[in-house]
Amino acid sequence: MLRFFRVNDPYRLLAILGVLIICSIPMFYDTPLLTSQGLRAMIVGESIAEGKRMYTEIYDSTAPFAAVVYGAVDFVVGRSITGREILALVFIFFQAAFFSILLINNRAYNDNTYVPGLVFGILCFVSFDFFRLTPELLASTMLLLALNNLFREIEFRIQRDETIFSLGIYLGAASAFVFSYALFLIASVLVLLVFTRMSLRKALLLILGFLFPHIIMFVLYFYRGEEAFLWRNFYLANLTAGGALVTLRTILMLSIVPLAYFVFSLFMLTREARFTKYQSQLFQVMFIWMAFSLVEVMFTREMTPHSFITLIPSLTYFFSHYLLLIRRKWIAETMLWILMISIPTINNLSRRGEFKTIDYSAMFSKPSAYESMIADKRVMVLGDDLSVYANNRLGGYLLEWRISHAVVEDVEYYDNVLALHDQFEKDPPDVIVDEDGLFPAIVKRLPYLQARYKRENDLYWLLPGR
Repeated sequence: MLRFFRVNDPYRLLAILGVLIICSIPMFYDTPLLTSQGLRAMIVGESIAEGKRMYTEIYDSTAPFAAVVYGAVDFVVGRSITGREILALVFIFFQAAFFSILLINNRAYNDNTYVPGLVFGILCFVSFDFFRLTPELLASTMLLLALNNLFREIEFRIQRDETIFSLGIYLGAASAFVFSYALFLIASVLVLLVFTRMSLRKALLLILGFLFPHIIMFVLYFYRGEEAFLWRNFYLANLTAGGALVTLRTILMLSIVPLAYFVFSLFMLTREARFTKYQSQLFQVMFIWMAFSLVEVMFTREMTPHSFITLIPSLTYFFSHYLLLIRRKWIAETMLWILMISIPTINNLSRRGEFKTIDYSAMFSKPSAYESMIADKRVMVLGDDLSVYANNRLGGYLLEWRISHAVVEDVEYYDNVLALHDQFEKDPPDVIVDEDGLFPAIVKRLPYLQARYKRENDLYWLLPGR
């Protein structure tokens, strides 16, 4: 297997695609439940496809570029989980192929080989949620494009202004998918300061390129007089602290094989590697990139296994070096086969709950108490019961409760009353779920709602013809 992928033949990429498809068959055959993050992405996509505007008509902190992609995905595959997994597989294959070509073009190894593409794809089977269409998966594609420009800039003979500006744009686009990826701007500045002749002009070009996507977004919202919504529901909402949806123990158990190979790689590289000056610089760049990837995970809003996707390029670089440096071919082949078999196997077993030390339960929404009562309705939830939307659509604008609650709970503020009136007029929900008794305060400010809705316990039903 290793010998096959060591050949510099682009058709080897088709073999990598074949390996990815074979390893992903169990996931397609036995699709797990929809995660809470996946459900929210699905609701956002549906709402975008219906013509709602992000942040002003969808109160949610999903990044703007991710929301646009979700809208397009909803148009193509609807609510199909398998369809989204197939699209994620396409993205992962593209990243694996691109990273292999990136390393070949930048002469990262002594041999031009597609082994990194294979290793990259296999590492993405660490956990099932890598094969979900998440903002992290989309943003990591932008980071690979940025990494390519970073490598090119390190070569003194290819230092151009457009390379730096494009690097900034890729980093800015990544942060418009996942806001915490803005940290990679700091990583890039550090790399450029250490390994290149970075002038003030180039630093300004890099920062301007990074800000360019955000400036475009701000101008669009400013033109409509809605920049306050963008600032509050995206920027400020993503600056607040988050939490972990999986335990550290789960992460360590899932990563036990990659951690072992990383130790082997460092041991081999410090003993056997013979780097050129440029290769030595790339080695250090990948180490810095890996360090910032770990720092970024600490700032992510909801940590899950796929939050570590930014580590994949660095680990691929080190693992591939390790496999290519092993002198005894049978040992190298054995180590590659162990990697290819163990990681997908652990993935499949953990997904089915075979390992008690790996707990995914917090990644899934608890079943709603109203699941059997509400179906195929436009629903407004005055709370954080997201699972109601599993069989329903969003009615009104209130999706993410940590953002929406201020509008509902502070109805003394005129702008909040105006926002509530706007959604009841433009997109009235068929059902309102109100476990905390918040709707009467809204009715007090919008009295016409009294004649529109009928109460049944914690539910308010829209009356026919209203």
